[in-house]
Amino acid sequence: MNLISIILGLSILAASQSLFAKEGPFEYKDASLLVQSCQEAVDVFSSHEKTGYMAAYRTSLSEALRAGYCIGVLEQFADAYDQYCVGNADWFENAKRIASLNLTAREAVTTSTMDILEEYVCGY
Repeated sequence: MNLISIILGLSILAASQSLFAKEGPFEYKDASLLVQSCQEAVDVFSSHEKTGYMAAYRTSLSEALRAGYCIGVLEQFADAYDQYCVGNADWFENAKRIASLNLTAREAVTTSTMDILEEYVCGY
């Protein structure tokens, strides 16, 4: 299996768990999880471009799960809110934007996932 198939499969599993979540979609109040997950996704796929299929062997399960979380959130957000967003970048470009964030400790716990998605994916 290639790396993309593994990560997309894991992101589908993570996305299906939202049915049982206590918070509404994208309202999770720990923005640092999304930022860290997108940093993993960017790292994994940047190294995949450089090393090819060897990146799949150098990626741990936890790295793949975090990357899958980012990809799953971005894909689900695009499906749900695409008509309201100004930008139309792909998930990788959006992940790079989110990964570049430097949140303070206070911002990390007070900012919701939706706040980040609206600002850095939708552009408003």
